[in-house]
Amino acid sequence: MEKTTDDWYTPEWVFDGLGLQFDLDVAASSDNSDYVPARRRYTIEDNGLEKAWYGLIWCNPPYSSPTKWCYKYEAHDQGLILIRADLSTRGPYRALMSSNAIWIPEKRLQFVNGRGGRTGAVNFSTVMLGKGPVAVNAMKRLAQINGTTRELH
Repeated sequence: MEKTTDDWYTPEWVFDGLGLQFDLDVAASSDNSDYVPARRRYTIEDNGLEKAWYGLIWCNPPYSSPTKWCYKYEAHDQGLILIRADLSTRGPYRALMSSNAIWIPEKRLQFVNGRGGRTGAVNFSTVMLGKGPVAVNAMKRLAQINGTTRELH
């Protein structure tokens, strides 16, 4: 039986474009099959929503339920979060309003599906929100490759 999953990994070229080493990936895959350049990872077993976030964080939350992750991101002072472009719900909206920059890819990202295949974000587009000067500068580097970064404040 094929495993179904809410794990959709960020394409590796995004991290290459950002050129960052994160202190913490707060929503990492439990099978360590992702390639986020982070010193430490919280998996589903660790429950990154319950643990303290520190330093420069990366967050690619479960796309089916990003709200609590957005609230926790809102309270943190530096890092990046990659979410659906639906900013009409409270969590993503508050994450946006607490951010310093937004990156909008030129086209829908092709995610890695947790089983080695690729798929598009079929029904929605994606945005990356960033906080702090390190994150904003990295987003500007990424925008030179793909998409547009706008500073918000």
